[in-house]
Amino acid sequence: MKNFLYHWKTADNWPTLLFLLITPVVALFGTLLWLNLGLFNMPTLWLSFIFLVITGTGITAGYHRLFSHRAYEANRFVQWYFMLAGGAAWQGSVIEWSLDHRVHHQKIDSAQDPYNINEGFGFAHFYWLFHRRQRDWNAERHGDLVKDKMLLWQDRYYGWIAALSSFVLPMAIAGIFWGDWLGGLIIAGVLRTVINHHLTFAINSVCHVWGKQPYSDKHSARDNWFTAFFTWGEGFHNFHHEFATDYRNAIQWYQFDPSKWLIWALSKLGIAWNLKRTPEEKIFARKMNMQEKKITSKIAQRGEALLSLAQAKLNEKKEAFQAAANKLTALRKRYQQDQPAKKAMRRAQWKALKNRMAIHSKELKEAFEAYCRAAREVYNN
Repeated sequence: MKNFLYHWKTADNWPTLLFLLITPVVALFGTLLWLNLGLFNMPTLWLSFIFLVITGTGITAGYHRLFSHRAYEANRFVQWYFMLAGGAAWQGSVIEWSLDHRVHHQKIDSAQDPYNINEGFGFAHFYWLFHRRQRDWNAERHGDLVKDKMLLWQDRYYGWIAALSSFVLPMAIAGIFWGDWLGGLIIAGVLRTVINHHLTFAINSVCHVWGKQPYSDKHSARDNWFTAFFTWGEGFHNFHHEFATDYRNAIQWYQFDPSKWLIWALSKLGIAWNLKRTPEEKIFARKMNMQEKKITSKIAQRGEALLSLAQAKLNEKKEAFQAAANKLTALRKRYQQDQPAKKAMRRAQWKALKNRMAIHSKELKEAFEAYCRAAREVYNN
């Protein structure tokens, strides 16, 4: 509470502050009024959910992965869609959102981080929005954003765009088709906006406090599956901060990341392309380094002699892993170089090249699993 009062007293971004504090009150009392008037109906709830999905993925697949990180490319139609869908979440223009987020990645956990978790959970969640920020509009560094006429148009008219798409549109749909003007405005508009806000904010707060760090502990970002479920896959935050330009946040089939599936589907339709994926040998290497760090730290407590024996055994497995990784890296480089000449290559040659990559990929996974087994054996013995 003290932290909130401090940021309230020092606030200078009053339009945003009042919007963030008033909308939950309007959502609460508006919802109570809607229920008290006997207006509850399923079509409005479904409309709210549809808008929640559209605006949520507009932020994750659009604002975040497309515009902020350029994790893939898309045609102008897709860019317009994500610009408008994300804009309906009332989280600022693409340019504002992306410039802040790029600084967050560059200066994570420092005083320059816009939503620095070291300033407190509440600050990282949304108190940081109480204060105005000077953003870097340098065209050399951020020309993909600040020179784009479409994004400049959105930035200039953002308030009107957000109001029309977030409040007026759902009110009109619910009012015209089933007569629920109030529910369209309050439930599908205001309440849904508040939910959108705090789901996104949870990435900056919850995912920097609770969760696992399988890829790095050099920063506060964590993988949190619970948050991922409610943020369309954004909760695998430790992975994201290590491999920010990867279009995926989750890499396992059982991990929930619908934003990844949406981008993949767009690529299959031919309206998105150049989906960036981190080579698996790099991902495994980070996981292996983290496992070794944790294991050796625990073994060291048992004595230096045991630690030396453990490191000798682990190094043997690491060498096998590195050999497999080097093979896969070399073959992937050849594969990428041969891509422009794919049509000129005989079909059998191309297929053989892909089969070899699959074989080395399997070898890499086996080497990684062997290392993990060795690490567990060393620790348990």
